[in-house]
Amino acid sequence: MFFFCINIFNHMNIKTHIFIIILIISVIFNKSYSQNITDVIENSLGAVVTVVVYEKSYAKKSLGYRGEKGEEEAYKKVLDLSGALASGSGFAIQRNGKIYIVTNAHVVETASEKPGSIYIFSISRKKYEVKVRGGDSFYDIAILEFVDKPGSEITTLEFKKEPCRIGETVFAIGNPLGEYPYSVTNGIISAKNRVRSGRTGKFGFLQTTATVIWGNSGGPLIDVNGRVAGINSQLAFATAPNGTQIWQSQINFALENEICIRLVNDILNNNGRVLRSFFGLEITQKFQYQSNGTDNSYLTPVDDYPVISEIIPNSPAANVAEQYKGYYIIAINNNEVNNIEEALGELEKTKPNQGVKFTVKKLNEQKDFYITGIELKNFQLEQIARFVVAKDPKISVDVSDQQVVISKISDKFYKYQDKKYVPSENFRKELPRNSQNIQEGSDYYKKYYEKDKYGNYTYYDSKFYLLAAGIYSENDKDIWRVEDYSDFGAALKLSGLAGVIDLYLHPDGGKTDDVELYRIYLGDKEDEEIQSTLWY
Repeated sequence: MFFFCINIFNHMNIKTHIFIIILIISVIFNKSYSQNITDVIENSLGAVVTVVVYEKSYAKKSLGYRGEKGEEEAYKKVLDLSGALASGSGFAIQRNGKIYIVTNAHVVETASEKPGSIYIFSISRKKYEVKVRGGDSFYDIAILEFVDKPGSEITTLEFKKEPCRIGETVFAIGNPLGEYPYSVTNGIISAKNRVRSGRTGKFGFLQTTATVIWGNSGGPLIDVNGRVAGINSQLAFATAPNGTQIWQSQINFALENEICIRLVNDILNNNGRVLRSFFGLEITQKFQYQSNGTDNSYLTPVDDYPVISEIIPNSPAANVAEQYKGYYIIAINNNEVNNIEEALGELEKTKPNQGVKFTVKKLNEQKDFYITGIELKNFQLEQIARFVVAKDPKISVDVSDQQVVISKISDKFYKYQDKKYVPSENFRKELPRNSQNIQEGSDYYKKYYEKDKYGNYTYYDSKFYLLAAGIYSENDKDIWRVEDYSDFGAALKLSGLAGVIDLYLHPDGGKTDDVELYRIYLGDKEDEEIQSTLWY
C-alpha cells in the first residue's frame, strides 16, 4: 500500500505535489497551534481570580489621587459568593518577588475601608483577604495587596511589552455575572486607542470581539502567548429607536497593555498613586443644547476650542499664563487639540517637572508659552477645591473646617426630587420675623437667614456637611466619598467635564438618613448651556 501511494505521488505534477505538501503541513500546524493555544489558556487560569466585596461604603473612594492541572481545578465546584455585595475579576502579577492582584477600580471603589471588606477567590476556590494598595479612578485600575499569604496555586501573568496589532487573536478570561468563573471567550483586536465618553476610563482602549459582560471587569485579555494585552473594562451599548439600550456583544473594551504597565509601575512606586502633573489651569468649553425635533436634545459647541478660563493662584501657571486667560488652546506639545477631551488626553501624557508647550490663540494672534508642572498631590487637590468654592457665588462654605461644610443653599442649587433636579428655591422655608431669635449681623443670621426688601426673613436649609460628590442620575451614578477638601478636589476633577457637580449633603443636626442630593451647574446659563470644565 505504501509503495502504491508513492507510485501515485510520483505520477502527479509539481503543482499537485506542492498543494499536498502544504495541506499536510497545514493540518500538522493547525493541530499543533490549537494544542498550544489550549495549553496557554490552561496555564493562565491559575493567575485569574474573582474579586469580592463584602462590606460597602455609602459612595466610591476616589483612587489615584491611591500543582494540579489548572483547568481541572477551576471547574470542580461552584464558587460560593453568598454574602457578596459586589464582584468582578482580576489577575495576579509579581513585582519584586511579591504577588499583587490587578483589577478595575470600579470593582472595589465602593468597598469599605474596614478590614475584611475585600477578598479574592483563587482557582482552587480558596479565599484570601486583600486590601487596596492603590489605583486610579480615571483609568479605572486598582491594585490589591494580600493580607493573607497567597497560596502556591496562584500563578502570575506578565504584560505584553510590544504594542498589540489589529487582527491579533486574544482571549478574555473572567467570572461573568459572578456565576461562571474561568469563562474564556476568544476574538481579535478590532481597533486601538479608542476614546470612551464616560468620566472615567476614557483613553487608551483596545476594542476587541472577545465578548465580556458584567463580572468580567478587571480580568485579563491575553494573547496567544499568554501575556496580558489589556484589562477587560467596558461594554458597548447602542440606543434603539424606542430609547432602549441594546448590548453590542462584538464591541468590548480593554485598557491597553502599554498604559497598564506605566500605571502599575506608578502605583507600586508612588505610594499607590499615578504620577500626574498639576499646572493650575482651569480650562472650559461651552456647549449649547439643540433639539432634534423629538424629546431628545444634543449638545453643539459654543467655543471652537477649549478656553483658558481661570488661573489657580499660587500655582505653576500663575507666573506665566495669567495674560492668556480667554485664549483658545489649539495645541499641547505640538499635538493639535480640537476639544476639551483632546486637551485632557494630551495633559494626561505629561509628567511632573517637565516643561509643557501650550499653543494658544485669540482672534488673529497666536502665541506659545511653557509651563513646568509639579506633581499632583493632596495639597494641589485641596487647592482646586478651595479655588472652585471661592470663585463660585453659588457655593458658600465654612473654610475654617477641614470637612467641606456648605453654609447656605442658594437658588442656584437644584434638588433631586422625583427622579429629576428642580431649583432649590422651591424648598425654602418662610418664617416670620422674631427679633428675639434673629439678630442682624450675627453669625447665626448670616448663615441661616436673608432679609428681603419687605423686611421678611427667609430661612435656608443650612448648614450642610458634604458627604460625597460626583454625578448622579437614574442612568449614571459616579459618586465619590468626600472627607476633606482634597477628596472634593478629586471629585471635581473626575466630574468637571460633565459641566455639573452633584452633592450628597447632610443637614447639621439631621438624622442619619436625612441625606439630600443637590446639583450645581458649573456655567452661568444652566438652562441653555453646559460648561465642560477641567482643572489641571
